Amino acid sequence: MAYADGIENFVKTVDGALPPDFYTYPVERQRALYDGLTEVLPIPVPEGVSHRDASVTHGGRTARIRIYEPARRTGDAVLFYIRGGGFVIGSLHSHHSLVAELADRTGLVAIALDFGMAPENPHPGPLEDCYAGLCGTLADLPALGLDGIDPEGAVLCGESSGANMAVVLSMIARDRGGPRLRGQAVISPVLDFTRWRHGGEDAPLLSGGEMEFYTACYCPEPGQAELPYVSPLLTGTFHDLPPAYVVGCEMDSLRVDAEKYTARLRQNGTPVTYVMEEGMVHAPVRARRISEPAGAFFARYCDAVAALAAGEAAGRDGR
Repeated sequence: MAYADGIENFVKTVDGALPPDFYTYPVERQRALYDGLTEVLPIPVPEGVSHRDASVTHGGRTARIRIYEPARRTGDAVLFYIRGGGFVIGSLHSHHSLVAELADRTGLVAIALDFGMAPENPHPGPLEDCYAGLCGTLADLPALGLDGIDPEGAVLCGESSGANMAVVLSMIARDRGGPRLRGQAVISPVLDFTRWRHGGEDAPLLSGGEMEFYTACYCPEPGQAELPYVSPLLTGTFHDLPPAYVVGCEMDSLRVDAEKYTARLRQNGTPVTYVMEEGMVHAPVRARRISEPAGAFFARYCDAVAALAAGEAAGRDGR
């Protein structure tokens, strides 16, 4: 395997700002370093995209969201993006330009779901925060200034741990009789945390030690890592889930999770497109401005999201 153009430099840049052993630092220091990647790899918000923060409530739980509106809407769907960061690091700031660009490229309203993070807020806290954000938003669209959006037109998006929550929210919505979803578009999902309880394989920008730390923070109680809403690949059920676009990256230790998830969806008759991005490392969304192949990857992802939102097939399997 070889890095795609620009990815080796991307890895070196991130490692310089976020050392491979950063997960051993105090949590607040980790969070500050991670948010600092927006300065090391600056990407401006596209012109014409507006954003505003809001709070919504569902089931007695209040969730914070950030709403992004493109200069011109092209459809009645709404995208919900859940950031990565192992449930421990990240913020609305860390993924601000990414969600804005998603809105711009698709011409759809995009909403970043915020959540309390582990270890202060372990499972199921982040998941329930995101579910409250999803349900509360869709139940109150006019009050949020989002007229013309179909409450059954949501597409769940996310990368890494955020992709885990996008997958699991699809299952929870099914199991609780919650919102009907148009699609799910996930990048580098982590769907089996039992692999990481005692370390594991190192890969560029994602070490076994890092995954062991995140697993312990999110699943501090014995047996939590085996739960179907934590590690769906173990005991989850995959019937009646929304159409999917699943991205695995060639040089990512989580690629196997993406492949297994795709197979489970196909076994249950769910329309799914799987794309393996060659020469890419774990969740390379931040590389989209310094690597031409990473930029092309993100463009494909946005096209697939727009297709799911329109009720169409999300591209073709392959690279």
